[in-house]
Amino acid sequence: MAHVRFYYDVPEPLALAYELVARAYRAGQEVAVRLEDEATLATFAHRLWTQESGAFLPNVPAGSPLAGQTPIVLLTAEAPIPPRPVLIQLARSHPELDQNSEWILEIVGPQENDKAPARERFRRYRAEGHDVQAIPRKTPTP
Repeated sequence: MAHVRFYYDVPEPLALAYELVARAYRAGQEVAVRLEDEATLATFAHRLWTQESGAFLPNVPAGSPLAGQTPIVLLTAEAPIPPRPVLIQLARSHPELDQNSEWILEIVGPQENDKAPARERFRRYRAEGHDVQAIPRKTPTP
């Protein structure tokens, strides 16, 4: 079973996602980032390439021929999740998990339209037997 961490009431979900992706990348982990739609995916991909001056976090869409060789893959909610030990979840729907995900990091914004589906995902993860923990964003990121 996976370790699931819900970061909730996050004022800037993409900023936290960047922080978590950067940390995982620097630790040598392969990451999949599941985003709500193509527009959000494009915005986040741009951020990964430009956030830090002189640095970038190599990423490709999950459907790219280079996905197997790239440490960070980005996908939309309707795309299949590639096998990666870390899944960063920003989509509102529950992900169809594979057995390779060791960590699922859910990022939930402060809006009610983000919270209601997140509560359902939280209950579902628990029912599936995952180790689930809620972390308010005021808490430093582990």
